[in-house]
Amino acid sequence: MPQLTLFSDPNSKSLALSPKKPITSTNSRSSSSSVAARKAAYTKKGDEPNLWELHHIQEDMAAISKKRHAKDEVESPNKRKKTDEGNEEEMKGQPELNKGHSPEGGGVAGEKGSKKKKNAYAIKGKIATEEDAARTDEDPPMNQLERLIENGHKDVEKGESVVYWMRMEDVRIEDNTALYKASEKAKELGVPLIALFVFSPGDYKIHDRSNKKIDFILRNLRVLKSEFHKLNIPLHITSYDRRLQIPRRVITEVLPSLGANHLYVNIEYEVDELRRDIATVRLGREKGIDVQCVHDRLVVPPGQVKSKQGKPMSVFSPWQRAWAKLLDEQPKYLKMSPTPKSNDEAIKSNDKFSKLFDDEIPDHIEGFECPESEKLSEVWPEGTDKAKELLYRFLNTKPRQNQFQFTSPLNPGAEESEKDSRVNQYQTGRNLVDGDNSSRLSPYLAAGVISGRMVLDEAKKLRKGKLESGRDTGVGMWVMEVSWRDFYNHVMATWPRVSMGRPFLEKFADVQWETNEENLQRWKDGKTGYPIVDAAMRACKIRGWMENRVRMVAASFLVKSLMIDWRLGEKYFMESFIDGDLAANNGGWQWTASTGTDPQPFFRIFNTITQSEKCDPSGAYIRYWVPELKNLKGKAIHDPYHHMPSNEFKKLGYPEPIVDHKKSRERALFRYKNVGEKENDDLAD
Repeated sequence: MPQLTLFSDPNSKSLALSPKKPITSTNSRSSSSSVAARKAAYTKKGDEPNLWELHHIQEDMAAISKKRHAKDEVESPNKRKKTDEGNEEEMKGQPELNKGHSPEGGGVAGEKGSKKKKNAYAIKGKIATEEDAARTDEDPPMNQLERLIENGHKDVEKGESVVYWMRMEDVRIEDNTALYKASEKAKELGVPLIALFVFSPGDYKIHDRSNKKIDFILRNLRVLKSEFHKLNIPLHITSYDRRLQIPRRVITEVLPSLGANHLYVNIEYEVDELRRDIATVRLGREKGIDVQCVHDRLVVPPGQVKSKQGKPMSVFSPWQRAWAKLLDEQPKYLKMSPTPKSNDEAIKSNDKFSKLFDDEIPDHIEGFECPESEKLSEVWPEGTDKAKELLYRFLNTKPRQNQFQFTSPLNPGAEESEKDSRVNQYQTGRNLVDGDNSSRLSPYLAAGVISGRMVLDEAKKLRKGKLESGRDTGVGMWVMEVSWRDFYNHVMATWPRVSMGRPFLEKFADVQWETNEENLQRWKDGKTGYPIVDAAMRACKIRGWMENRVRMVAASFLVKSLMIDWRLGEKYFMESFIDGDLAANNGGWQWTASTGTDPQPFFRIFNTITQSEKCDPSGAYIRYWVPELKNLKGKAIHDPYHHMPSNEFKKLGYPEPIVDHKKSRERALFRYKNVGEKENDDLAD
């Protein structure tokens, strides 16, 4: 995610992304009959539609009736730019920008009739222009890398070793495709296997990595170093701050120092990472080095889930059904890779390689120090074995209250139960935050400490070898949640614009955002006057994680209630979360902001108070994370300002609500329905 800076029209409270238009009045409320017709089980009092179920209903309708939009030809030349570090060296092997790719499913840059306005963020150079994004969509880097792979490679010399390059998203030994293939190649050639990890503080800064995630990676690497040592495999550590130099440094410095002519990597699907691998493959071929890039990160690689017409799919519900069908028909996608074979013990006395066993994992990365590392190690214990234990508990034990607190998820006292296990209660439990109702596996999946295949394999065992996937059971619902990770990565690989700071739906690129720095900071600090939002944001800051339901509530509040650009929220979550993952984070924020893969944007406005009452009915979550409210009872815990006498409220030391829900809803509906316009001043107050 690019670095973002607020930039506004000095005479306006908004970004003023387009010329001001005459203000016309509009009735932005949806009809009550339409709402009533679509209500579902999640609604308790009939006061608002079930947005989650409604989302899927609308998606199914959209999949049938969605119209295809033609694209304008993109004529802008491909201009060479300076790197974001200020370095003028261009990455050798930069991918070509061929034309001819026609993405399906919407979100296409340069649609006919689309407005060509200057984006305030583009002025600052923080977000790709619509034209640059369009060129990238036309021939995605994933397609370019696959063409390189398909074109094959020349035979190379044997070399003295084979290298596996571990990335931040495959930090494990078990079920690691590239690691296993590298091991097999090493055995075939009769040479040792070397594991390589490259730190890049510059890359972490550019991509908004959180100090908690970097600390999590370091802790897991220390576990891996010990496990590799048992296999007589050294874990070689190096660091390059300038990320665009990494392909050249690895190919021309690291591999020659190890006498290696064979390099194996697992593919990452973000634009920058794909371009890095394209450059690495090309440079490798120039230097007589075979670079093998393999799919591993997802259960199903991008490009394999298609519509009946053979097109990529951007609507989740039909995509998910096709994904589940593919796994049922082709179980190869769930097959796990064997553990790599050990090197000969003689490597530990080899002059070239023995010293690699002494490489140290640093205590921290400069600029990403994590003072709370010791406590986080308790709350998010490192290692694949710990991830497996977390998974076992989710699948086999009852939920417990108080486990949402800043405490170890592996605390003793969990009661085993097949019938009442957390996964079997997941249909309702996933929307509750007052207990350990979720699996808490997201940091481990995001860092590849455990693979999606390993997770789904355990889910299959619960149902005697059948993988349930659907909304009818807790297990099926959870498998659907796991599939979202594949879906958003597929979207990112097919429409790379989303990892370039662009909206999937370009028609919403010019929505008028507010640039209220004070409100943005109060949201970050958990001081909005809306208890459920504040509890979620304080949990985010302390433990680097929050439950999915309150992620949506907090995100919706920033975008729809405060009308602040979703990209600023996306950036903050990436900077804060231990499970930061660009595809999932971007997909979630674009879903919330109605700029992503959804057909009915104006329905995406949560009533914050109602959501609070539903996801934290007892108020336990709020009382823990917002101690100012720890003594409140009943409805006051969800909305103290409106349920307490003024003098009593002031004694709490808790802020008044920073925005009125009704007015903010009307403002959001107007700005989405009238892109590029602002409403009357009385709504903007």
